[in-house]
Parts: sequence; C-alpha cells; structure tokens
Amino acid sequence: MNLKTIPSEVWQRLRNVALKAKRNGRSVRRVVDNTFYQHIYSQWGKGKVNYTHNIDTKMDPGWETLVREWNIIQDTGRSMGKVIKDHSIGYAGVQKDSGWSDEALRMARLWEHYNDNIMQDRFQFVVNMGGGMVLFNRMRRACQTYIIEQLQRDPRKFVVSGWKVFGESAAIGRCDSCVVYLTCKYDDPKLKNFINTYLVKHIKDLWDTNFIPLGMYQIGSYPLWAMRMPRPGKEWQVLGEKSGGSAGGLMSAIIGEAFERAIHAADQSGRELYLFEIKKEAQKIVNQLYL
Repeated sequence: MNLKTIPSEVWQRLRNVALKAKRNGRSVRRVVDNTFYQHIYSQWGKGKVNYTHNIDTKMDPGWETLVREWNIIQDTGRSMGKVIKDHSIGYAGVQKDSGWSDEALRMARLWEHYNDNIMQDRFQFVVNMGGGMVLFNRMRRACQTYIIEQLQRDPRKFVVSGWKVFGESAAIGRCDSCVVYLTCKYDDPKLKNFINTYLVKHIKDLWDTNFIPLGMYQIGSYPLWAMRMPRPGKEWQVLGEKSGGSAGGLMSAIIGEAFERAIHAADQSGRELYLFEIKKEAQKIVNQLYL
C-alpha cells in the first residue's frame, strides 16, 4: 500500500470520524474501515473522471444480455472455447451482488479466468470512454491474443490469472473500470512485456491519464495503478482478517487498524491524536504485511 498517494484531507476526515466513534463508544477500527471503503475509496472517482457514454440515448446497451450469456457459459463449467466453439482460452465468470434484477445485471462484473496460480499483486485503471462492453471486448482481445501468440496457447504461463470489467453503470464514480489479477509482482518484466506489446495498443485510447487512485503504485509511465498484495496468511496474522484480493478492503483494514492503535497510544500517554502518529502506525502495519 502506497501511503504517499492518500491526501491529508482524507486523513483529517477519518480522524474526525475516529474521534466521534470513540466518544460514542463504537469500534474505532470498524467505523474508520467502513467510512474509508464506502464513502471515500469507492467514490474517489466522482467528479475526477469526465466520462463520455458509449451511446447518448442508453447506457451500455447489451450489457445485461451479455451478463446472462456469460453466466450460462460459467454455469457449464467448461472452457469458453468449448462452449462458444471458437479459439477462446480460459473460463468465463460473472460477479453479481444478488439476484437477477435489472439493477443487479447493470452492476454485474464480467470476468475471464486463465489459471489458478497464486495471486501476488493486482492493478487497475479507469477509462473516460468505452467502458463496459467496449472495454470488455478490448481486454479479451489483448489477453487472448497474447496467450495465443506469445504463450503457445498455454494460459498457465500467463502472468495474468484473470481480470474483471465493470459495466458503464457500475464503473461511474469508481476508481476502477477494470481490475487485473497477477501471478507475479507488478514490476515483473514479463508483465511489462504484456503491457507494452499488447495491452497498451488495445486500451490506450480509452484510459484516463489524469486520475490517481488512493494507496497505489503507478506501473511505469502508464495510468495503470497497482496494489501489492501480502503473502497468503500474512493478512490474517497482522490484521486478523482477509481482503480476498480487494484493494479497497485491504487499505480499509490497514487504515482502520492504524487509527485503533494510534488512539490507544494517545490515550495511554494522555496526548492528542496527531495525524503524523496515525500515518506512522499505518506505515508500521504496511511494513509488517510485506516482510
């Protein structure tokens, strides 16, 4: 987690929330955790990305239909190529909040999975046009072509274990239009090769080059933002919970625990809760996670 990309106003807002939670006898860690995830991280893109819809009259037409079709492929348990009867490699996946309402379909995320290798890091990016259907097809083309041309159709060798794309409705205001899960570190030369030779040429006209998400590391000079993920078991050891690969979940847990520790230390010494003390505790936790 890159603490340098979290502005002072965010820390100050959370400090006020933490002190109020303490006065009301509530769990500082949980209140700060929830506030950061629900009201800051998840909405960080609002007003910062000027998004242009694919079609003026309707947002991402066809997305709901594609979600249903992708779900059928997923339910077969067979590879995409065998179901679609083409050269597709990997497996389809659908992530919905609940049910099959129109809202659930609009907010669904579509996946492609390539291998079950252990996830090490992840990266994400935001687009200011071409979200949803367009981005989904571009990601498919970039990844499928790379596996076929560079990996001799063997997805086990791919540094990308899978990715998900949000529909236009789901992505508005978020800090991610697409999330890519890695079986390597975000600065691995193999990942750079995929990005430089295939990913960039397929999506560079879509991504937003100005938006900077919270808590992440930039990959090269591209508007691709990575999150280092702790080794399996390390999160539970340090934080007592697991984020399941969620960048927002991991950051929220780190920041919530940092405020809990900082408030406890301030109470013990009879001092005021200072921002530099909170940041210091957060850095300690980050160091513990990645040892």
